[in-house]
Amino acid sequence: MSSVVVPITSGANQSVTCTLPVNGTNVTLTFQFTWNGQGGYWYMSVTDNNGNLLLDAVPVITGQYPAANILHQYQYLNIGSAYLVPASNGLPDNPTFDDLGSDFLLVWTDNEDYSV
Repeated sequence: MSSVVVPITSGANQSVTCTLPVNGTNVTLTFQFTWNGQGGYWYMSVTDNNGNLLLDAVPVITGQYPAANILHQYQYLNIGSAYLVPASNGLPDNPTFDDLGSDFLLVWTDNEDYSV
């Protein structure tokens, strides 16, 4: 199983395209991260390398297993699993406008196997 940190930075709404190893193959995805100021949280949209929208407005939040996998309900897409991980202890429960990508990292890995 391989995992990659999605290269996001702190601050303004952003878009990043990266190729990720998922389930033994490379998948190129574009991520759009948007700050919801009224709700006080980040959400992401994901498109494939052909520009097809795969996911829209998925909250980027932390959690504990099994809820920690942001993409748990989307495993059928076979684009992997995503975990928002705090970079150190003592951080708030979820990233603020200023600390996504610095204090909180988005780790992408293979699809979870729930058949066990």
